[in-house]
Amino acid sequence: MTDAADNKNTPQIDAGREADAPSLRVKYEAWPDGQPKSRLLTLDTLDRRTAAYRETNQLITEIYADLGGEDRLSAAERQMVQHGAVLGAYATDLEARYLKGQRIDLTALCTILNTQRRCFDAIGYQRRPRDVTPSLQGFLDNLNAEEAK
Repeated sequence: MTDAADNKNTPQIDAGREADAPSLRVKYEAWPDGQPKSRLLTLDTLDRRTAAYRETNQLITEIYADLGGEDRLSAAERQMVQHGAVLGAYATDLEARYLKGQRIDLTALCTILNTQRRCFDAIGYQRRPRDVTPSLQGFLDNLNAEEAK
């Protein structure tokens, strides 16, 4: 791991202790006064073709559906869903590596699973029904459409 003072343009942030764990790089640009500023990444800015992104996005979509839809969740709940899904994708990767016969850090896997559980404890595990009852206007519109046929 390099220090920002050593290389202000591309400091590394160590993503894990494993030798094959990828390092995350955060790009820095300079403010007008010459001081570096960080550019934060979001899921929306990532390459959507990767298996990791697709796995995470699928899990987010499924959890949103279980909780009654994204529009029914608070910002904090949406954050917990995202964090839990990312942790789930990472845990799945470690589990698959273990099943392929590779050595994994079991302490890291247990920590990830415990953290994921706490994310889901915050939002709950029960499916939340979504109200799909049509509005009175929608019902009348459907009734008029049927009579017109």
